[in-house]
Amino acid sequence: MNRPKAAAVRRPGAVPKPSAHPPPGDFIALGSKGQGGEGKAAGSLLKPAPAGLPSERKRDAAAALAGPPGLGGLAKRPKLASTPPLSALGRLAEAAVAEKRAISPSIKEPSVIPIEVGPTVLLEEIEAAEAEGNDDRIEGVLCGAVKQLKMNRAKPDTTLYLSLMYLAKIKPNIFATEGVIEALCSLLRRDASINFKAKGNSLVSVLACNLLMAAYEEDENWPEIFVKVYIEDSLGERIWVDSPHCKTFVDNIQTAFNTKMPPKSMLLHGEVGRSSGDLSAGSSPHPSMTEEEDSQSELLIAEEKMSPEQEGQLMPRYDDLAESVEEYVLDMLRDQLNRRQPMDNVSRNLLRLLTATCGYKEVRQMAVQRLEMWLQNPKLTKPAQDLLMSVCMNCNTHSSEDMEVISNLIKIRLKPKVLLNHYMLCVRELLNAHRDNLGTTIKFVIFNELSNARNPNNMQILYTVLQHSSEQAPKYLAMVFQDLLTTKDDYLRASRALLREIIKQTKHEINFQAFCLGLMQERKEAQYAEMEFKERFVIHITDLLAVSMMLGITAQVKEAGIAWDKGEKKNLEVLRSFQNQIAAIQRDAVWWLHTVVPSISKLAPKDYVHCLHKVLFTEQPETYYKWDNWPPESDRNFFLRLCSEVPILEDTLMRILVIGLSRDLPLGPADAMELADHLVKRAAAVQADDVEVLRVERIQLIDAVLNLCTYHHPENIQLPPGYQPPNLAISTLYWKAWPLLLVVAAFNPENIGLAAWEEYPSLKMLMEMVMTNNYSYPQCTLTDEETRTEMINRELQISQREKQEILAFEGHLAAASTKQTITESSSLLLSQLTSLDPQGPPRRPPPHVLEQVKSLNQSLRLGHLLCRSRHPDFLLNIIQRQASSQSMPWLADLVQSSEGSLDVLPVQCLCEFLLHDAADESTSGEEEEEGESKEQRAKKRQRQQKQRQLLGRLQDLLLGPKADEQTTCEVLDYFLRRLSSSQVASRVLAMKGLSLVLSEGGLRDGEEKDHPMEEDSGDSELLQGYQWLLRDLPRLPLFDSVRATTALALQQAIHMETDPQTISAYLVYLSQHAPVEEQGQHNDLALDVARLIVERSTIMSHLFSKLSYCAESDAVLVALLSIFSRYIKRMRQSKEGEEVYSWSESQDQVFLRWTSGETATMHILVVHAMVILLTLGPPQGDGDFYTLLDIWFPEKKPLPTAFLVDTSEEALLLPDWLKLRMIRSEVPRLVDAALQDLEPQQLLLFVQSFGIPVSSMSKLLQYLDQAVSHDPQTLEQNIMDKNYMAHLVEVQHERGATGGQTFHSLLTASLPARRDSAETARSKSSPENNQGQSRIRTLSQVRVLGPEDDLAGIFLQLFPLNPDPRWQNSNLRPLALALQQALGQELARIRQGNTQVTGITARLLQAVAALINSPHSGALVMAMHRNHFISCPLMRQLYQYQRCMPQDTAFSSLFFKVLMQMLQWLENPAVEDGPLRAQLKAFAVQYSSRHRISDVRGGFLHLTEALTFRRDPDLISSTVRAIIATLKSGEKCNVEPELISKALQGLIETHSPYLEELLTVLFSATVETTARFPAMKPIAVVSSLLLQDKEETPVKKELDSCSTEAAWLGPSSGLLNDWLEMLDPEVISSCPDLQQKLLFSWNKAGSQVPSFRPYLLALLTHQSSWTTLHQCIRLLLCRNREQRFDPTASLDFLWACIHIPRIWQGRDQRTPQKRREEFVLHLKASELISMVELILAEAETRYQNTEEASCTLIQSRLPLLLSCSHGDLESIKKVTEYLTSCIQQWGSSSVGKCCQDLLLQMYLQLPEQLVSMPEVLLSSEGARDSSTCKTPVTPSRQKAACGMPTWPAGS
Repeated sequence: MNRPKAAAVRRPGAVPKPSAHPPPGDFIALGSKGQGGEGKAAGSLLKPAPAGLPSERKRDAAAALAGPPGLGGLAKRPKLASTPPLSALGRLAEAAVAEKRAISPSIKEPSVIPIEVGPTVLLEEIEAAEAEGNDDRIEGVLCGAVKQLKMNRAKPDTTLYLSLMYLAKIKPNIFATEGVIEALCSLLRRDASINFKAKGNSLVSVLACNLLMAAYEEDENWPEIFVKVYIEDSLGERIWVDSPHCKTFVDNIQTAFNTKMPPKSMLLHGEVGRSSGDLSAGSSPHPSMTEEEDSQSELLIAEEKMSPEQEGQLMPRYDDLAESVEEYVLDMLRDQLNRRQPMDNVSRNLLRLLTATCGYKEVRQMAVQRLEMWLQNPKLTKPAQDLLMSVCMNCNTHSSEDMEVISNLIKIRLKPKVLLNHYMLCVRELLNAHRDNLGTTIKFVIFNELSNARNPNNMQILYTVLQHSSEQAPKYLAMVFQDLLTTKDDYLRASRALLREIIKQTKHEINFQAFCLGLMQERKEAQYAEMEFKERFVIHITDLLAVSMMLGITAQVKEAGIAWDKGEKKNLEVLRSFQNQIAAIQRDAVWWLHTVVPSISKLAPKDYVHCLHKVLFTEQPETYYKWDNWPPESDRNFFLRLCSEVPILEDTLMRILVIGLSRDLPLGPADAMELADHLVKRAAAVQADDVEVLRVERIQLIDAVLNLCTYHHPENIQLPPGYQPPNLAISTLYWKAWPLLLVVAAFNPENIGLAAWEEYPSLKMLMEMVMTNNYSYPQCTLTDEETRTEMINRELQISQREKQEILAFEGHLAAASTKQTITESSSLLLSQLTSLDPQGPPRRPPPHVLEQVKSLNQSLRLGHLLCRSRHPDFLLNIIQRQASSQSMPWLADLVQSSEGSLDVLPVQCLCEFLLHDAADESTSGEEEEEGESKEQRAKKRQRQQKQRQLLGRLQDLLLGPKADEQTTCEVLDYFLRRLSSSQVASRVLAMKGLSLVLSEGGLRDGEEKDHPMEEDSGDSELLQGYQWLLRDLPRLPLFDSVRATTALALQQAIHMETDPQTISAYLVYLSQHAPVEEQGQHNDLALDVARLIVERSTIMSHLFSKLSYCAESDAVLVALLSIFSRYIKRMRQSKEGEEVYSWSESQDQVFLRWTSGETATMHILVVHAMVILLTLGPPQGDGDFYTLLDIWFPEKKPLPTAFLVDTSEEALLLPDWLKLRMIRSEVPRLVDAALQDLEPQQLLLFVQSFGIPVSSMSKLLQYLDQAVSHDPQTLEQNIMDKNYMAHLVEVQHERGATGGQTFHSLLTASLPARRDSAETARSKSSPENNQGQSRIRTLSQVRVLGPEDDLAGIFLQLFPLNPDPRWQNSNLRPLALALQQALGQELARIRQGNTQVTGITARLLQAVAALINSPHSGALVMAMHRNHFISCPLMRQLYQYQRCMPQDTAFSSLFFKVLMQMLQWLENPAVEDGPLRAQLKAFAVQYSSRHRISDVRGGFLHLTEALTFRRDPDLISSTVRAIIATLKSGEKCNVEPELISKALQGLIETHSPYLEELLTVLFSATVETTARFPAMKPIAVVSSLLLQDKEETPVKKELDSCSTEAAWLGPSSGLLNDWLEMLDPEVISSCPDLQQKLLFSWNKAGSQVPSFRPYLLALLTHQSSWTTLHQCIRLLLCRNREQRFDPTASLDFLWACIHIPRIWQGRDQRTPQKRREEFVLHLKASELISMVELILAEAETRYQNTEEASCTLIQSRLPLLLSCSHGDLESIKKVTEYLTSCIQQWGSSSVGKCCQDLLLQMYLQLPEQLVSMPEVLLSSEGARDSSTCKTPVTPSRQKAACGMPTWPAGS
């Protein structure tokens, strides 16, 4: 093989010298196929021969190779004939000669003449030659040295080889010449002339290897001769190939083959171990030093003791010669393998060489075909195992050759366990070799398994593969199954069997989820795109998925499942892991059906839904085992149940909903909802603490579920432009969605539950229902009656609006399609749709939904799950919302059912339960003790025990060792918040709860019980009932953490509490324990207490009443004084610039400055409160009182001055009312302070006040005397009634007051005689006078208004539209007084009977009306609302005028109109309540009581009057409208039923259009009144109206006999019928007595049957329950009934009962000819007689017309009678006896005639039953012509009939 490539010069010293001389001595160059080649700079050794080389040279070379006689001789020696190495060598030479295939054209003759020198002078010779630059000499000397070594292989000269090693160490380059290489390589060849008994001494070969390694260590391209000598030694003795000391050299040669060698641990051959590294062709070299000289010499001296760890440099050496080396190696190996020799005679060394050269794919191919045989050869087992490993490790290209190798590997059959285990190791390595090997291996294994030549090891290989690649292997396995299912033949059954076998043999060690996901992967290959049976493929994959899921049930899972069923909890992890695995596979399967399947094929809808149901295990059971009856029958149901009772993952659920919403996929919304509902409930049923069965994170689930319910109208229908269709949902889906979401919310309270609670009221309602276990609507958590009523009304409105919207919508749809007009009766959508407003108000759920929710709650414990949620805490929310007065039995049940786990429930829940029990105890008391049963006592004991447990738990939370801040705060906060409740009961309960929880604390330590704390001993003795607050609460371990909240709660409570003693305790507590460290807290405390003192005067007067003053009052006063004294001290110490209040509060703050220079800023109320406390006088021995007194009223010093903080104007510190209180007090300093600087009018005002002590009155009168002397004119102007004033001064003198004489003389100076003045005073104070007249005017003289005054202007002055709050108009008061005086004078005149009025009142009203109708009406009304002290008196005067002048209707109506307009403004929720609003409301009520209706009853009286006297229709209409309005406003309906009936009758007669509206309002209002008036039930009202119609008709007969009813009821009859049907669908169940009359009553006087009766009877038979029908039948056929029923109606009803369609449902429609009659109504004999009476009564009424008519009638009723007797002989006999007795009784009267007719008819119909013809009949005239008869009436026939069988009755 000539490859003319010039060799690069390697080193300058290594210049090749051509020489034709053979080497001297025995130097023979061995090797086949020529020794030339492409080398590097080792001279011409590796160069191609020159072209002109004579051909003889080739021959000579060949001869030289074959020539030495030793080789042939050695080969022939019998002793060594069987030795593989020698024979191999011999064959190698022969092959070389025979085939003449060489890489280079010739083998060179040795080109260097060896120069032999003594070993001792070798070094000097070399150095000398080097010094001369004589390279040839160096080369010759080295060759000579090699020759010497060769001569003495067995025992080489030590000096010689050490010298060579030394040279190699210091001058490696000198060895790298062609001649030296050739010489050294000859040492590596087998010397055939020497016959070693064994391998002989390998030292020379090892030395040669290491010298060559040293020479070529740095070189990247090595000569090919190395490979040849390597192969020669590999196949021969393996003297140096296996030597550990040549490892580096050998490893570098092996890089030529790119073989990845198995690690030492995997190699099994027993020869000298070689630590051959795990090398690959491309590994980067590790640079390292060559072995050191001393270790080398040591190694040669004591080879066995040396460790061969030092490694030379390893790198690819044959990159440039790769192809030629490969070709050479392959030729060699082919030659070896194709040789004619027995297969078991293959040399072990050949196998080792193959192992080393497995990097070539051709080698792998050659080896694998023979491996099975070699493995089974005991001599070759170990090397064959190594070879197997090498083949597997190097199978790394995944080319077609390697795939063939894998295919052959898979077919190898091995039995011995050792081999099999090694084989499995090799399979693992095969999988590691290339990533695609995995898939190929699996594919070949499966196909082999399905072939006829099945390898028994297949399953074990699969097991190994699955263990090795647990993630990827199942995926590839799945792909093989996919491939199988794409074939034309149906492989499903085979696939199922194969899969089961695989799972069984691999011991279930397969990742089922990965396998199933692999089955569902989309494949893009051509065979899949062009697949013929795509639908079949999808269905079969689905089936495999189902089988795979069931195959996941291992023995452990099965055992755990059975244990779980028994209630045992063992191996739960296994079961949970299985359940989660199924859930994950189902999630993937739904993903596959959603995204992948539609792209494979468009499945038929049926198939698609089948696949979806199948993977979710909701399909019929037989679909899972129909192919091969697996699972077996014994396990079937259990397996299916295990696979279906699993959690559902969020993704699965969401995807099902999305599939349902998608128009492209065949699953409809209804089916999707059904499926989702089923899955959610199924998963929820699996709930356990250790598994999440229904975890959902995405809130979008709610929208997805609700979107499924949405109704979409057909797209082809065009709706009118601009019309927006309403949002509608399909009712059934809508009411399926909420329970589904309820379940999801219960399992995911923190996200879905929270969203539902906050945003979806309907869902919140259901959540509350399941939590409270109360399923009423509105839910029981709505305690406020108004809210409940409002909710019911709103539901009615919404449903009405919804009905209208749906009808309108359907009308548009119909208009666009069928052109039909839609009404309520013809509507199709009305019953199917509901409005879709999920975030709107909660709708009333249908009863079946509530039932469903109830059963769901029982089975899934949804309420328990929701109650258990702490974040968010729904339970706490409900408890806090519900008023504590409201009974919460559900809460008691919840605590009762919590089986001792009180820790789960929130603290608030426990507190509520405690209160609930406390309330129960207080209401039930002990009086029931005697009458209680054992069960009740046991229950009571149980509850008491629970309460003790509960109390213990709460006390533990507060006082126990584990008490923490949070729980302490929660427990106390719960009770404390209730202390400020507006309901007394709630407050009392809270105090009881607190005393229960806290009082234990005092009894824990005996010492403290006897010695209460010093600081509060006094108060505790006084307020014994409040020890829990004053003693126990401060002793709590964590009192500091609740101190602030307690104080805050009590500060709020003092404003709500009404019990003075409780307020006392609160104030004492606050004075001792309120936290005042922060300024804000202190401000709040002072302000709250101040508000109590100033605003709650009743409580204050009770606490500090002079009559009931006690020690407790003293303690409270001390407490109050201490609070304020501490506060004022702190405030006076604060710096002037400090902000002690927030700016928003500034308008009520005042800045105070004392003359001593101190300042403070505080709320004006606090100042007033302190002054009020000072007016109460000092308590016993307390310094705080005098401290405060000195601060506010310092002796002989002026009072502090006050300024408004926001405007800096001077503020009035002591207003008049406060000065009056100061004057009334008994503290002289206060009285003096109050009397300073008073105006005359103030003095006059105070003098007229009551309750002023004599000492203070004396001072007042003295001040008045001073005022007279100072300014008599002003004083006199302010006195309105001098006479009264003089009298007053005299009375005060009589009390003992002094002073005031000057003032008295001023009063009496201008008065007439005494007696007259007394009379005038009396007349003025008479009750006729206007209330304003008797007051003394303390301001300037009032002006008089005349007719020319602009009243509108005055009104606007009084009530400015844009007032400035900072500027109070001082002129308003006189103006208002003037107006009031003018109105009052006019009113007084009218009362005195003077009708000539000035008209100022009317003018004022007109002015107000004009202003109210102007655009500024709102502002004006608000101004009046603000200035109510002016507006209220004016409005009262207008009202008084209207009352005095009822005849002035214009004024009245205008006044009422103004009233209503003002109320409209004031009733706006934004406007706070005020006196004006209250006053106007009162006027409106009083006005309507006289002008409209006071209440509903008055309205009805008014209406009956109007109807009786046939007044004008307008009046009637307006009255009805007023009644309706009053009822709608929520007025109670307190009217007797008779009055209502009378009014309704009148309205029916007058055909009032408001009748229906009045009925609607009445019936919704009567709910409350039916308890008082049972006859007020809506049904009773309607029934009585219809009855009256019946009774009255005969009276009105003269109108027109045909239309009597129409004359009375008219169109209203239908209306009442409809109401009756709606209110009571059963027609007779609500008011049985009335309704019986309605249906069956009978008036013999020939009254006409009401037209509505047949309709009602039809309703009765069709809509009533069986119970109701039975009751009716019994009633009609009862013998001793009191009233008589209409026979026709009764018999018609009985006949209808037999023919009710419900009885005959499901029967054959076609009546067979030989049908035996079925008897439906089975009556007793007595009931049959009653029926006979009815038949006779009916016949009798017709008898009066004609006999024929009655006879026909009897004949028509006969089948009914016979059917009810159902052939019972006894019953018929009794009937005949009864008829016979009647005939004898009545004779020939009409009754008797009818009896005879009936008896005869019976005989004709049943001759066989009547044995002998009754004698009565023989004497009668016989049957009338019209009768039908079974037999001719002849005696013989009669006798014959006796023996005849019973025929069915026929007419």
